[in-house]
Amino acid sequence: MISVIVPALNEEKNLEACLRRLSCQSVEEDYEMIVVDGGSEDGTVCLAEEHADLVISQNSRGIGGARRDGAAVASGDKLAFTDADTLVSPEWLSEISSNLIGWDASTGPVIYPQSDIRSEIIENWRSLYRLLSFSSFYYIIGSNMAVRANAYWQAGGHSDISLLDDYDLSLKLFRIGASVRYDPAQAVYTSSRRVEKLFTYAVTVAYGHYHYVTGDHEKLLYYPKPEAMNLGALQMDVRSTLEAAQSSLQDRIKRII
Repeated sequence: MISVIVPALNEEKNLEACLRRLSCQSVEEDYEMIVVDGGSEDGTVCLAEEHADLVISQNSRGIGGARRDGAAVASGDKLAFTDADTLVSPEWLSEISSNLIGWDASTGPVIYPQSDIRSEIIENWRSLYRLLSFSSFYYIIGSNMAVRANAYWQAGGHSDISLLDDYDLSLKLFRIGASVRYDPAQAVYTSSRRVEKLFTYAVTVAYGHYHYVTGDHEKLLYYPKPEAMNLGALQMDVRSTLEAAQSSLQDRIKRII
């Protein structure tokens, strides 16, 4: 059985189309749809209750926490994750069902239907992630990932973060030696709203990777809004990190002396 997990927060405009597409899958295997609501104040929950098999309230923090909350109540031995503003292909679950017979996890293309220069840049950028597969590492995008439940929990599941929750899980799967397949037929179509400001998107990605390396997961959970995300914000965080490191080093020297 496949459990499809969809985190949602004030997604009244997008969720119904997402769930309707999930309801019309060609897969022969049984599946369930689980919506994890993050405290919506619009009609998200009503729509979810109308179309999904199970609707729960989010207890953990961040988008990653919402995905893990859904996995915790899932009945399936296969877990599939997508987003509320994403439309899956009619064969999405059929491809996942087939892929997870011989692989621990699978992923595929994340396509922007509104094709323009920004979406093409992002799609080409993400296609470079596949080059990492030569080292057996696959960067699995959050809106199109599937994992065997046993491998998911062995890896530790999603962390309580919002930025790079998919990258974090990808690393965890890599560390346990999980096998991952990239399947071009396992395609989803997602909203381009997050890449409308390409420069802001790029800075946000850089901001996330910087704080992932420094281990400041609070910054991956609570980060500047898009309108406040710029190079100045990134430079300020780098400066504060360096100052903290310098202060810590000075304290250690004083204790030694």
